[in-house]
Amino acid sequence: MKKSKIWVALVALFVVLVGAGCSKQSNSSGDYSTLMKQGKTYVADEKYSQAEDKFEQAHQVKATDESDVYAKQANHMSDAKDSISEYNFSEALKDLNKVVYANNGYSVMTNRAKKQYKTISRVQSNIKNEINPLYDNAKSAYKDGNYQQAEQYCIQILDLPYINGKYYKQIRNKVNDLLDDAKDANGDSKSDENSSSKTNSSNSNEENKSSDTEKENNNSSTSSNANSSSSNSNNMTVGGQAVTARVIAQVRDKLSSMGVSTSSWSDQDVVNFMNSAAKNGHTTIDSYTQSDVNNFNK
Repeated sequence: MKKSKIWVALVALFVVLVGAGCSKQSNSSGDYSTLMKQGKTYVADEKYSQAEDKFEQAHQVKATDESDVYAKQANHMSDAKDSISEYNFSEALKDLNKVVYANNGYSVMTNRAKKQYKTISRVQSNIKNEINPLYDNAKSAYKDGNYQQAEQYCIQILDLPYINGKYYKQIRNKVNDLLDDAKDANGDSKSDENSSSKTNSSNSNEENKSSDTEKENNNSSTSSNANSSSSNSNNMTVGGQAVTARVIAQVRDKLSSMGVSTSSWSDQDVVNFMNSAAKNGHTTIDSYTQSDVNNFNK
């Protein structure tokens, strides 16, 4: 009788323990599903850091390949988002690539990463191949004192159809700052030229007043000298800006790339060509064409 009671008690205890284990397993499964669902909700809202936390919590409840890969994807998406906000596009592309090629990843993050990878790749290409070359030319022109040319390069950048996009804000601000500096410097340069012109005019008037007789006797000669002086002062300028030796060398390189030999051209010939091209609306080195050369050689 006693043995029978003992067996009954043992069976009852076993049933209780098994039931408790099943209940705990059921609760764990419920917690896992809830946490995974919460993580996906955060992904939908692009809150990847919070999503990563939920997926990691789910992994602690029940370690699965799914919770592990989702957490890693969310981590890379979060890092990519931070890199993009800092305009570090190279790092962003690395993280996005890891999301795309994660095995059995969450399709929402995978597809989103694919789309963003294409966008950021295009942005990086535009900056590298279109914007930076023009920006470097603008900085060089500004450094050489060719402020008007620097302005033109900056304006070319700001006229690009995509430049007002959110991913170009950093470079756009730099270009606008350089454009403002070039405009200010160009204004000062013109002011100095006007001041010099007024001073020369004043000195000329004083000389004329003190020598009326000599002026009458040598009117023809004086007129000729004045014209010569005026011509010389404008010989090495384009659009009112002095042309530096560096710019002349750049023009020669450009013409050489077009198959035009300038070995017999003097520096004055190069400047004259630049003025001729400017009349056709071609005021930057990159805009010169064979037609400009043909018109100049007529």
